[in-house]
Amino acid sequence: MHIGMIYGSNTEFPPDIRVEKEMGALCGAGHRLTILAMRVPSDAPREEHLYAGKIIIKRVPVTTMNLFTILFESFSFLEPAWSHNLKKFIKDNRPDVLHVHDLVKIPAVIRIARRYGIPVIADLHENMPAAFKVSRVGHPTLKKLAKMIVYNEYVWRCHERHSLPKCSRILVVVPEAMERLSSYGISKDKIIIVSNTEDETTFKRNSDQTDNNIIDAYKNYWTVTYIGGMGPHRGIDTTLKALPRLTEIIPNIKFLIVGPSEKHRKKIYAEALSLGIENSVEIIGWQSFEKVSSYIMSSKICLVPHNDFEHTNTTVPHKLFQYMICQKPVLVSSCRPLKRIIENTGAGLVFRASDPIDLSSKIEYMYNHPQELQQMGIKGEKAALGKYAWRHDASRLINMYNQLDKELSQ
Repeated sequence: MHIGMIYGSNTEFPPDIRVEKEMGALCGAGHRLTILAMRVPSDAPREEHLYAGKIIIKRVPVTTMNLFTILFESFSFLEPAWSHNLKKFIKDNRPDVLHVHDLVKIPAVIRIARRYGIPVIADLHENMPAAFKVSRVGHPTLKKLAKMIVYNEYVWRCHERHSLPKCSRILVVVPEAMERLSSYGISKDKIIIVSNTEDETTFKRNSDQTDNNIIDAYKNYWTVTYIGGMGPHRGIDTTLKALPRLTEIIPNIKFLIVGPSEKHRKKIYAEALSLGIENSVEIIGWQSFEKVSSYIMSSKICLVPHNDFEHTNTTVPHKLFQYMICQKPVLVSSCRPLKRIIENTGAGLVFRASDPIDLSSKIEYMYNHPQELQQMGIKGEKAALGKYAWRHDASRLINMYNQLDKELSQ
């Protein structure tokens, strides 16, 4: 099939871990992909060929938005500039199907795709209405109110409920997300789980690629590591609140945070200073994908400390499986997908979400039981390369497209 992928985020592409894994799997299965993405940065090539020309990325300029346009599009989902680009994309490339990443562009894509008789696949990386709600946490009142108006979760749930049943298939990352969407009356037969797993083909951790300078930098510390993005749902605040007690128990503990922006770095350091733990916290900005495994390998344990929100109870991050592949014991919060996977695999421990006292108790236990930690790491690696390996999710994705191809041929 010729798959037209729609990547509507106003961010540089690539990278996007999930999208790139899907691209590789579909291309490897013989499908042809043409991807519509934003031209970020503005000097990025308008067209780029990958996989010996089997994948083509076509980039269009980011549209300048004013307040009126933002409000109009947020409630109507009529996006004139984007719609023009999409119509041209369809006419120029003639895809058999449109595969849309994330909810934001799905209503507009469905409206246009129906004119051309093209089926739509919705690829939901996360529970977007819940993500909009959690993004307001901690903001000043006026900013919170503005976000509540522009990104109102009730409006988005309404459009989600209206749009998703019109899609031929819906991809989600965890069973908990499938349960949520089935409450809309959507048949589970239309919902396919393609999770954010990894395997040896997607996440490299070969010893010859390890950065020994990174390993040496932390060899004298008992390092607890978090890799990834920031936000009120991530649980960094819960971890910081647990550290004052832990520094008394583990004098050489180091909480290593890899990935935050400069804005988030300043905020985290300010909180660490207020708690008197600044010497036990180290923050490193965004790192290349190649270096991530070295930071993980330098750690004693790795964290996914998500706070308890609807959003975090209906998704799972790539980092969990990256930690497991690196044979590192994992400490996760009790958010449903995290708890289910860790209890199922024995790859680590679970603490009560948003509870710094329970988090510190679990880290203390892990510190005092090094042999158990070793077994957790072994079990995690086995699960990440076995039951939870990306090849299974890739197979579900490919089978879905094979079935759709048959349906369209009839």
